Amino acid sequence: MKKIFVFPFLFAVLTMIFSCQESARKKTNFQNYLKNTEWIVNEGGLITPDGGKKYELSPRDTALIFNFHGVNFSDAEHFNSYDSWQCGNDCFTGVYGRYYFIEKNRIQMEVDSIRKSEFCDTPTKIFKPSKTMSFDLVKKEGQLQLIRK
Repeated sequence: MKKIFVFPFLFAVLTMIFSCQESARKKTNFQNYLKNTEWIVNEGGLITPDGGKKYELSPRDTALIFNFHGVNFSDAEHFNSYDSWQCGNDCFTGVYGRYYFIEKNRIQMEVDSIRKSEFCDTPTKIFKPSKTMSFDLVKKEGQLQLIRK
């Protein structure tokens, strides 16, 4: 009779341990100054797993701007990097994933998928497990640099 209860109890304990490790990793005490911000990528292009070593970002204001790469940190853990082009170019790329601070000025980004708009005729790339990138964050006069580690 005791053997019947051991397996469910062991399974519950292991599930709890692994669940706690995942959530503890992403919950840090570092201030998240990226939350709810939008940026234009001046140099470096789309933020992708096989992208550049350095990205230079400027805050995205409300001015009408054509032809740029951008990144949006939509909440405390999700981001998307995207293309924005003038009329005539109907193939747009979007990179979707999660981010979290691992140090005061360092983030880890996990790319879950890269999607192309319906006009690109290219399938969505889904990453399981997610592709991981780490960046140092350097603030310079209202701009932000992401430097790949």
